[in-house]
Amino acid sequence: MLFRYKFRPRSTALAACLAMLAVSGNAKEPAPPGIAYDGEARTGTDTRPVRFRFLCTSNEGPDVTGVLSVELEIPRYKQMRAIFDFDPFEGPDADAGAKTLLQGTGARGKSSGRFMASGSAIENGATDYFALDVAASRREPGALRKLAAVLRRLVDGAAALTWNQDNAKPKGTPMVATLDLVRSQAEELKTALAPCLSGHQEIGR
Repeated sequence: MLFRYKFRPRSTALAACLAMLAVSGNAKEPAPPGIAYDGEARTGTDTRPVRFRFLCTSNEGPDVTGVLSVELEIPRYKQMRAIFDFDPFEGPDADAGAKTLLQGTGARGKSSGRFMASGSAIENGATDYFALDVAASRREPGALRKLAAVLRRLVDGAAALTWNQDNAKPKGTPMVATLDLVRSQAEELKTALAPCLSGHQEIGR
């Protein structure tokens, strides 16, 4: 069985990583790329565990573009369709608008930014989830700095990330997902994201 993943035109490195994960149902399924931590999401009266996944890849010549990315994986999302409309966020051409507000809180203060997320439905046997992704190309300094400013707050000791996801449905219930990191997790994340948070751009490389 093949998985369905999103492919964002400006995130070719992420797309390449995800494309490699399409394997047959008889093969051992490799873990998704990046580093992941468990959090919680609330949408009205619905509360469920979610997973935050972070990724930093490098530019590899003119054909592969690196990306800084944070993804929110919502399990059993079909149960939520009555209160949250996922459809406008699905696919590479999703244009629901900048309905994602990310806020990082750490030892050095807070940073927040509003972003556009795109997503995809992932189905794997009895497990299904919807993955919302906010990504910035490492060849686009403005977008990279904006996302890095939020994520940089997470790597200096105990920290928290709040993902506020507006509903695309008018007056629809928003989703609020939270992630709390202990010091050891923050240090692990700092190592994983260091190349994307260093401030050195890779334009033209």
